Amino acid sequence: MLNWVIRMKDDQSYSLRSRFSDPLLTALTILFALLLFVIAPLQAAGLLAAHYFGLAFGMILLVAAFIVSGSVVAVTGMFIAIALIAAATVLRLRHPSHVDILLEATAWLIFNLVIGVVVARAVFSVGRITMHRVVGAILLYLNIGVTFVSLFCFVALLQPQAFAGLGVLKDDLRVSSQLIYFSFVTLTSVGYGDIVPVHPFARSLANVEAIIGQLYPATLLARLVTLELEGRRKRV
Repeated sequence: MLNWVIRMKDDQSYSLRSRFSDPLLTALTILFALLLFVIAPLQAAGLLAAHYFGLAFGMILLVAAFIVSGSVVAVTGMFIAIALIAAATVLRLRHPSHVDILLEATAWLIFNLVIGVVVARAVFSVGRITMHRVVGAILLYLNIGVTFVSLFCFVALLQPQAFAGLGVLKDDLRVSSQLIYFSFVTLTSVGYGDIVPVHPFARSLANVEAIIGQLYPATLLARLVTLELEGRRKRV
């Protein structure tokens, strides 16, 4: 009887995830883009307090936790990231220091590693190519950029002169906005040159990100075309 009840709950949970995971994937992508390209610049310009950045990130984590709720490990990772972001927000409001930047960078890294694995499985798995899967591919691309933001932040904290043009690390997370800019400029191979990696570790990470930025679109396009052709053959 107990096994039947557990199985029923698992079936209901799976049905719920199957029904809402695709729309929530699109919603997560929109929230993620707003966080990166709207909230972060406003915070860096001083128009939003730093804790709004953390609250927006927390909202994204909660949505992500629902999407990946089929995995205990993934959910655990999400809530660890939520705890870290909450601790960083409290520390920033009480006594800003490099510690809150480190905690927030760690939360970003955990979040992006978990989401990256889950979204990659959903995007590149066998099945029909839908709009939501294409949007998921965009989310994965953004996820790559933000993963490198965390790694660049660790390097900048350990070696304050690792980036020329970055400036002094600010306790209000303005450095995060600058690193978001630098990461996506590197990922897309734009290379304006206003922020330059000078430390060997920073240069190595920048090289890896630039290579991924070049390979990802071609790999994604080839994989999606292959999956769509396979799906059409099965439907015939």
